[in-house]
Amino acid sequence: MKNTKGFTLLELIIAISIFAVMSAFVASSIQNGIKAKRKVQTTIDEVSRMRDSLKLLERDLNLAYHHLDWEKEFLEKVKKSSAPANPTNPTFEPPAEVKRIDPTTHFVGSQDKMNFVTMNNARFQTNKKMADFVEIGYELKNCSSTDGKTNSSCLWRRQAGAVDLDVTKGGDSLVLLENVTELKFRYLGEGKQDWISDWNSTDQTTDALMKGRYPLAVEISITTEKPESKRKNSMQIVANIRFPNNPQKKSGSTGPGTEEAGGGLGF
Repeated sequence: MKNTKGFTLLELIIAISIFAVMSAFVASSIQNGIKAKRKVQTTIDEVSRMRDSLKLLERDLNLAYHHLDWEKEFLEKVKKSSAPANPTNPTFEPPAEVKRIDPTTHFVGSQDKMNFVTMNNARFQTNKKMADFVEIGYELKNCSSTDGKTNSSCLWRRQAGAVDLDVTKGGDSLVLLENVTELKFRYLGEGKQDWISDWNSTDQTTDALMKGRYPLAVEISITTEKPESKRKNSMQIVANIRFPNNPQKKSGSTGPGTEEAGGGLGF
C-alpha cells in the first residue's frame, strides 16, 4: 500500500481550537473598538454642543448694544453755545427738537441668569420689519430630552424682537444645551477691582458704577454631566463686550453724576 499524507484527528482538533480562540479574541477586540469609538464620538458630540452654545453666547455678548442718545447731548450743548448774553433777547429761538422715543437698553445679570440687548440679530425673511438689535436672555430651566423619556436642567436662550423697559421678559425661548449641572456668570466693569456675581444697569440699582452702564466682560463657566455615563465636561471662557458705550467721566471730575456720553472702553 502507498503511504498517504494528511492531518491526524488530533492535529485538526488543535488547529480548530486555535482558530476558535483567535476568532473570539478578534471579535472581542472589534467590539471593544466599536464601543470605544462610540464613547469617544459621544464625548466629541457633547463637547461640540457645549462649544457651539458658548460661541453663540460669546457672540451675543461681543455685540451687546448699549444705547446712549448722543444727538440729545449734542443739541443740549448747541443750546448752551447758542444762548445770547442777554437771556431776555426775544429774537433768540432755541433749535427745535423732534420728539422721539429712544430704545431703553439695560444689562441685568446674576450668577445663573443674564439679560441684555445685543446686535447679534439675523433677518430670515425678506422685507420683514425688525430692528437690528434684540433682547437676549440666558438661564437654567428644566427641559425634556429629545425622546421625551428624561428631564434635565438645560440652558435656555430667550430672544425678543421688541426692546422694552423690562429686559428680563418677553420673546420666545429655545434649548441650547441639555444636562447642565452648573452655569455661572461673573462680571467685570469699570471701577470694579475684581469679578462680581451680579450686574444691574437699571435705575433700581444703588451702585453708581453700574447704573446706566454695561460691564466690560463676562466670565462664563458651564458643566454638563450625562446621567447614564456620569461623565462631566466643563468649559470656561471670558467674553468681552467690544463696545460697552458707557458714559465717560468728565476730565478732572470724580464721583457719580459727573459723566458725559462717550464711546466707552472696549476690550
